[in-house]
Amino acid sequence: KHFSTEETKQVLRLSLTEFSLPKFYLLFGISKVKSAAVIAFRSSYRDRSFSPGSYERETFALTSLETVTEALLEIMEACMRDIPTCKWLDQWTELAQKFAFQYNPSLQPRALVVFGCISKRVSHGQIKQIIRILSKGLESCLKGPDNYNSQVLIEATVIALTKLQPLLNK
Repeated sequence: KHFSTEETKQVLRLSLTEFSLPKFYLLFGISKVKSAAVIAFRSSYRDRSFSPGSYERETFALTSLETVTEALLEIMEACMRDIPTCKWLDQWTELAQKFAFQYNPSLQPRALVVFGCISKRVSHGQIKQIIRILSKGLESCLKGPDNYNSQVLIEATVIALTKLQPLLNK
């Protein structure tokens, strides 16, 4: 279906309204404020009491990342309909894949979730790599069940595989 520019603007307006609702603050890890703008636009010269460590950092659940990614993908796809030569999604997918397959305890789980959510096709080689990552996470958990990073990595690979499985050839 081809969207008109007006329909794209409507998708963007609705998305902005949705993201401005307090129930969505939690998805972005800022649920303990009355307004997202309070955190987003604070600066040290306006509010001397603020410092990067002065508020408690909330955890960012992978399921929240999944929801945010799907919402951003919807916005991007709506915009791409109006831009025939747009390569945004290809670039995003390439970056997500790069970080998904590169060891980094902070970024890799998040990149796996994003890669699973935004990919439009997947190769057997990519699935094999994700299964290897899952295997390493499971091995690490067996050595020490208190390894939080391994548990997060396992959760991320399961989310990614769940999203990517329908893209595989039967």
